[in-house]
Amino acid sequence: MRSKTSCYTSLYSFSRKNEHDKPDYRYAVIDRAWWDFDAGERGGIEQVKQDVAELIKRLDGDIRLVATGRGFHVHQLFDESVCGPEFRLSLEHYQRRKAKGLVTLDGVGFPEKMTRIPNTYNPKRGRWCVVIDAHAFAADPDNFVIPKSPQRLPRTLHPFGTDGTLPKNNRFDFVGWAEKYAPEAEDYSFADSVDLDEKTLTAGTVPLMPCLAREVHKNKPNHHVRVALVQHMADNLRDFANPESLSKEQRERIEDEIFDYIKGLGWSNWSPTTSRKGIKSTMKYSRVPSCAWFVSRGMCAGKCWRYDGTAKVPDAE
Repeated sequence: MRSKTSCYTSLYSFSRKNEHDKPDYRYAVIDRAWWDFDAGERGGIEQVKQDVAELIKRLDGDIRLVATGRGFHVHQLFDESVCGPEFRLSLEHYQRRKAKGLVTLDGVGFPEKMTRIPNTYNPKRGRWCVVIDAHAFAADPDNFVIPKSPQRLPRTLHPFGTDGTLPKNNRFDFVGWAEKYAPEAEDYSFADSVDLDEKTLTAGTVPLMPCLAREVHKNKPNHHVRVALVQHMADNLRDFANPESLSKEQRERIEDEIFDYIKGLGWSNWSPTTSRKGIKSTMKYSRVPSCAWFVSRGMCAGKCWRYDGTAKVPDAE
């Protein structure tokens, strides 16, 4: 498949749909681990290459690698798929442990994750997203030549190239690993560090949990973090009341306070128009992210004042 527009697919398939006929993320069919490495503030492309090569050396079994145009996606295929919400946290633990200390890690796999389809064009970077041989790359990352366009390669190198006939006996036993290893505090550590003090732990008049504070003070938080911030601030600023109970004036005042706080964070890709639109849309809902939501995304730094009991987390240091 060759295309010149951004093309994405869900990283996982799903065994159930919800009441809205959408994928039920609790029942993702987890058949792989996945890591995303990108060049940025934590390191340039040379550091990215070294981190990716190091990760590949740490992994067992069937590894597939994609050069995305700015970084790499690493896929580790499992010997059998698992399904059910009980595996989500184990997947997070496994991926974070394996990538510990790799500073250019930008994300790991989780049920809602979308990933760029290999052999499609990345118009933002002006490059093709291409499949490459993982072990050949890891053997000499500095001198490995990344193709400028898609190549004809064996299906055994393509991350989505399995067809049910390929041998699975050399793939990773994720179920065995999950049964053997229990969560430890180190699974909740962060590649980067943000000084948590009175300034960073508050959003105007709203107290922030350490997990959320660390994420929103990054240079370019992901979309889910931005939504979580708005949900948390809005819930506090309306004194936890139902959004429908607010007057127009109250709603606008809260929207303005959230907008001003986000504006001051200095996100590198912040857009005032997009921010206004997102805040207004999110303000309609009373839902706020639970501890389980933060834990499942590897953001939890340990129990804090806001712990709600929805997930098992270590005590904060």
